[in-house]
Amino acid sequence: MGSIKAVWAICAQNLRKWAADYRMWTIAALLIIMVQIYVDDMQKVAGFLGTKISMWIFPFLYIQYHTKVIFTLPVLLMFCNAPFTDKNQLFVYTRISRAKWLLGQILYIFTASALYYFFIFFLTIISTVFIAEPSLDWGKTLYMIANSNVASTAEAYFLNVPNIILEYFTPVQAVFFTFLTSWLSAVLLGMIVFFCNLVSNTRFIGIIISSLLVVWTVLVAMGGWIDYVRFSPISWNTLNNIDVGNMTAKPSFAYCMCVYGGLIVMLIAGIFIFGRKKSLDTKEGV
Repeated sequence: MGSIKAVWAICAQNLRKWAADYRMWTIAALLIIMVQIYVDDMQKVAGFLGTKISMWIFPFLYIQYHTKVIFTLPVLLMFCNAPFTDKNQLFVYTRISRAKWLLGQILYIFTASALYYFFIFFLTIISTVFIAEPSLDWGKTLYMIANSNVASTAEAYFLNVPNIILEYFTPVQAVFFTFLTSWLSAVLLGMIVFFCNLVSNTRFIGIIISSLLVVWTVLVAMGGWIDYVRFSPISWNTLNNIDVGNMTAKPSFAYCMCVYGGLIVMLIAGIFIFGRKKSLDTKEGV
């Protein structure tokens, strides 16, 4: 029980620092602006159609590759100071075992990733709850966007609603699966930054490598390289890049979960192997 409390205390300590961290306030401001832009575009289309918008916009928020980049880069900013070794953490590190300290940092990456996408989902709800159609269905506006060119006609270029998601998922299911894949993609990026920075004893190698993964996502989307989507794990944080009912060449949900799980487990193993042998850098985190 004491070990669990120690691990959680390390995680919670990192979370408490958010209140005074300019990076987190910058991330929050960016997300608020981007969600509001999306909602404004949705209202523009709804006004054009004479309908009300849907509150279930989260699964479509970052389907387009440029919005995917905008919503993914803050994850890298959130974890850019991995392995989170400021003076306070170094003091804690000297008082407990390395294994507990590493577990606390790993738990922080899992928790912070979940809070990041929960915050985005929360923003979509509070931004639409008073103006949206009160329904557990997708609503007329999303169906019209999916089955016509009304979004481009209304010059709402951020909107992209794949009809296959509306057909095969209920709103609650789509929100859940999008949250799950988004969470795991953020955890993967966080683990890559943590592992690479820990091994290289730098604060930039992990960011470079994880940024290349994001760039690869853009190249795959821009090139229309459907066959390469299965090699682009950051692409899977939206349902349009996951196969439904063996109808496309895109990776299945089971494949995505296995790859996410396998890569994350390997990175955690690497963190413990190298982290228990290396001495930590004493310089301040970003």
